[in-house]
Amino acid sequence: MMKYDKIFLVDDEPLVNAIQSLMIRKHFPKVELTNYSTATEALKVITEIDHTKTRLLVFLDLNMPVLDASGFLKQLEEKELQAYPDIYIITYSQNPEELNFVKDHRLVKEVFAKPLDDNKIEQLKMRLNEA
Repeated sequence: MMKYDKIFLVDDEPLVNAIQSLMIRKHFPKVELTNYSTATEALKVITEIDHTKTRLLVFLDLNMPVLDASGFLKQLEEKELQAYPDIYIITYSQNPEELNFVKDHRLVKEVFAKPLDDNKIEQLKMRLNEA
């Protein structure tokens, strides 16, 4: 299984963040989890990490104020890092326009419907075992 050193959960909804944090900690108990309520905060930290030495998994909410997932992905690409984190989008959205952009984006591994639950995280872990 692909090992991660850190997991970032980026979501502006405190209650959803709390619930999803519990799920993530349950399935990745030995991995450091950090919550960010804005994509701007997370982006700043992500660009300071050496991704050739630190494996980072990011769960990124699609719709957030100020900087949404689309803007986040565009800004992250502009940074031209040596390596990038594994990014999974989490969303309630059913809007095909929004979903198609992130589904087709080269940095996005997959899109999950909120909230994360045991089944979705187990699916993810199975895919990581295949990687």
